[in-house]
Amino acid sequence: MLARRHLLAGLALAPTPLFAQPAGRALTLVVPFAPGGSTDVGARLIAPRLAHHLGQSVVVENRPGAGGATASDQVRRATPDGSTLLIAVASTHGVNPAVFPDLPYDAERDFAAVALLGVTGFVVVVRADAGFADMNGLVAKLRAEPGKHNYASAGVGSMPHLAGEWFRTALGLQVEHVPYRGGGPAMVALMGGEVTYMIESIPTVAGAITDGRLKALARASARASGPVAELPPLADLVPGFDAETWILAAAPAGTPAPVLARLNAAFNAALAEPELAERLRAIGTEPVTDSTPESAARHISTEIARWRRVVAETGVTIERR
Repeated sequence: MLARRHLLAGLALAPTPLFAQPAGRALTLVVPFAPGGSTDVGARLIAPRLAHHLGQSVVVENRPGAGGATASDQVRRATPDGSTLLIAVASTHGVNPAVFPDLPYDAERDFAAVALLGVTGFVVVVRADAGFADMNGLVAKLRAEPGKHNYASAGVGSMPHLAGEWFRTALGLQVEHVPYRGGGPAMVALMGGEVTYMIESIPTVAGAITDGRLKALARASARASGPVAELPPLADLVPGFDAETWILAAAPAGTPAPVLARLNAAFNAALAEPELAERLRAIGTEPVTDSTPESAARHISTEIARWRRVVAETGVTIERR
């Protein structure tokens, strides 16, 4: 039996069939978006600590394009030996499979889940000077003035869009969706008075909430965590409402189970480190330290089923470009 020091420090120099890891090869984490976004930042925070626990180099590679489909297609075609992982997110492995029937990958069949790494909540925000004390006040205003209000999103087909439609249709509200090119521009539009409210990720709006430009009325996530844990959940108004984004490590389908277990253990160990956890929370991501390949796979399946149901119930139709 190999000693623990060989597992952590010497694996890259002494590969075995159990791990199927080519000698000297770095582990590549493929991020499906451009550098600088929250997914990229999270991956780059995790990478060095993951390398420490694996005893091998870990590099982050950005492959943006087609809403994450470019990177997903690349990883699904990679050799299933544990040397290439996708940093999957809620859009690539939750929303997109529920919305687009023509993706070049199957989020469940083409991948082997490794570990759920972190979750990021969404919140309902309005301008701080809009006069809404809580969600009941916002809903009352929207119902009193049908057709006179709108909400912003980060774009057609984005999670904020689908969450917005879920909220709107469940309560029978007559409000219009206004898509923007990203959460940042949508937030600017909200602060400028172009729209009445929006549902957006905590990292995008945290600064504007802190400095008093925006007010958070409710959390869209059922999970009570992070800086908005004390806010009432939207599920109080819409039973079952739960919208959060997440990052998850996924390998190509066919990756051996022992390799998945080894990678999973290293991710969990890294995410359990207090310093890394604190840095992730600072960007709005709550680390997950106890996932397994099986629970991560169930998470993907649950998310796809959730958003397929939302698409069916709201009647949203979106074309992929």
